[in-house]
Amino acid sequence: MTTTNDLLSLPSLSHMKLIGGAQGLSRAVTWPYVILCPPIDEWVSGGEFLIYYGANAIVEKVELQQLVREAAENDASGILFLVGRHYILEENLDDELARLADELAIPVFSHTSLAYVNSITKDIIGLIQERDKKQAAANIFWYSLLFDQADTSQLSTLNKALLLGYLPNYTYCVYILQMMNTDEYFQNLETAHGASFMQTRSEFYRMLATKLEYMTRKETDHGWHIARNQSNIFVFPANTDRQEEAVSQFLVSACTRLESQYPGTRFCVGKGRRRSQLSGIQESFILAQRCLLASNLAGQGKHLISHTDLGFYELLFEIPHASAAREYAARFLDPILAYDRENDSQLFETLCTYLACKYNKVQTAKTLFLHRNTLLGRLDKIEKLLGASLEDAELLFQLQVSIRIHRFFLET
Repeated sequence: MTTTNDLLSLPSLSHMKLIGGAQGLSRAVTWPYVILCPPIDEWVSGGEFLIYYGANAIVEKVELQQLVREAAENDASGILFLVGRHYILEENLDDELARLADELAIPVFSHTSLAYVNSITKDIIGLIQERDKKQAAANIFWYSLLFDQADTSQLSTLNKALLLGYLPNYTYCVYILQMMNTDEYFQNLETAHGASFMQTRSEFYRMLATKLEYMTRKETDHGWHIARNQSNIFVFPANTDRQEEAVSQFLVSACTRLESQYPGTRFCVGKGRRRSQLSGIQESFILAQRCLLASNLAGQGKHLISHTDLGFYELLFEIPHASAAREYAARFLDPILAYDRENDSQLFETLCTYLACKYNKVQTAKTLFLHRNTLLGRLDKIEKLLGASLEDAELLFQLQVSIRIHRFFLET
């Protein structure tokens, strides 16, 4: 990981002077970004090292202070002001600006060198790329393990993992963070901005991956992040309950921060089981995927879904032939669903609510906003369609199981 402090050793920044914000020198640097004009909030994802020279315009102190605030708010790694007769006036980089940088813990620099901006950005990019080679190798390895099903029994696979920092005596857990309402979100954006809205999903996913990579480097001790389409996969050591809980809290926090930054989005994390072998990491990944698939069934609005939340649905994933489960559910539900389709009625909804209310007819009628007699009529029609009484405990159990199976296949 490249930090702001590492930039001090670059040849093109040898004359860079720290004005304030020394507490933030450990911030992770993801990329240099030359500011053409403020504001920057739409363009900064987190970790960018900002370079600003005023573009031959007279820039007042208050504008520089506002830029520093925006840099801190958008989690930039630092900001460099190029000073000179045609750039930022050095007298505007005063003690007040230094105190603001210290308060926000964001490094603010000045530079009087005649070095071209391109030389500065080239040096920063070169440093980042050199430091990121190991991360790139890790991404390739984990991508191969999780998606290409690399042979975990081969010694070469284990050796690659060891080189990347994998410890055989540790347990690991796989997490998948994913946006759950992509279609709805982009439809709303198009409605709000018109058909000319140009942001593609792939660009949005890349931006999310960049933000999450920065958060991961900044806030966790160790782990790997792999971005694939709309999914962001994380492999974290989980050798202790405390370590596992810290990672879960970090990812839940990431979900809430992304939802706050992109209003209308909904993010969720699927969590696998802790495993100690490379083959076990593959199993953990599959379970994390299952948790996301069943999130609407088991999550109840939660940001993190683990296998313990799946309950009965975890068993359904293990059924080798889905047709057997479908046939079981159809035996009880098809007569009711067919009647609803033919008569535009709500018997299935009534049955689901009746079971959810633990067979309490008063509560069921209240929940559905029905008159008691209307509810009794619907329950009587359900009994006739099933040819059995809803007082039968065995039937009630089979209906509950059938409804769960029905919903499972609708969602997954």
